[in-house]
Amino acid sequence: MTKSLQVGLIGLGKIGRVHWKNLNDIPDLRVAAIAEKHPQAGESFPADITVTSDWREVVEHPEIDAVVICLPHSLHAACAEAALRNGKHVFLEKPLATNLQDARMLVKCAAEVGRILMANMTHRFYPPLQKARELLQAGTIGNVISVRDYCMEIIDRSDFPSWFFDPVIAGGGVVITDSIHLLDRVSWLLSEPLSFVGGSSRRLMPDSNVEDCAEILCTTPSGIPVTIGSFFFSGNKAWGDGLTIFGTKGMMTVGAWSHVEWNLYGGEKQREDGYDSGLPAHARPRVGHRAALAEFVSAIRDNRVPEAEAGTVLNAQEMVEIFYERTKPT
Repeated sequence: MTKSLQVGLIGLGKIGRVHWKNLNDIPDLRVAAIAEKHPQAGESFPADITVTSDWREVVEHPEIDAVVICLPHSLHAACAEAALRNGKHVFLEKPLATNLQDARMLVKCAAEVGRILMANMTHRFYPPLQKARELLQAGTIGNVISVRDYCMEIIDRSDFPSWFFDPVIAGGGVVITDSIHLLDRVSWLLSEPLSFVGGSSRRLMPDSNVEDCAEILCTTPSGIPVTIGSFFFSGNKAWGDGLTIFGTKGMMTVGAWSHVEWNLYGGEKQREDGYDSGLPAHARPRVGHRAALAEFVSAIRDNRVPEAEAGTVLNAQEMVEIFYERTKPT
């Protein structure tokens, strides 16, 4: 593409504002329109940006090439399909939809209209995980024997919209919000799809309508057992994750927002930090969002399939749906 890419941003909540900042950092790109149903009082934008409360005005805007969708989960499918049908490339926050049928519909729609549909699976873009994939593909720790992965998100519920804890609008709790990332990153690292074996969940926070603690057991076609754990806790905002991969020659541990460490059995540990020591912990998640968005824009300009193209994340969406079908929170 030779002209500046015209982008519409749909949804200006917590994650939408992260994308707003990142979009403004990408060369030869212009945010041409913003849709936000509940704007902040007194907020203003440059005069040349169309601002509306109706996302339909953005997806139907004739000059827009692509849209970034950051709406509540239950609106993902309708908005993304409308954008694709109107000839827009789509960068869609995960999950693709609140159910697998709609997610598959979106993938099929993107293929029919010849437009890019990319899911914001940020974990594929964090430096420690990219290094881990490089090491695995090089056979550094041998053949993978077993995988254990977890993510703990400490959240202040007052800092989140009410729909985030509504099972109808959000589609679920910690599994569709956090476990989906872990399911996708493990499948991506192993280059194998996951199959559901079992799971369980709990509600830990008072008056919670969604599961905030979950364990999922999966396996792969080559027989690798995979354990996924995700947890919400009330309190100060923080993240913690830990991925451990056991191989026939050695083992590896990965933190998405810190480092990757590996060693051959009996050998010394090797470590590679994924971030400059001066980058604070709270700023590190933005690295993945920024890299994912840059990949989306690059794929449009190069007319190629991007990393995290929607079809490649359907396996994680499928595991989430099976989990909800077969387990109930205690």
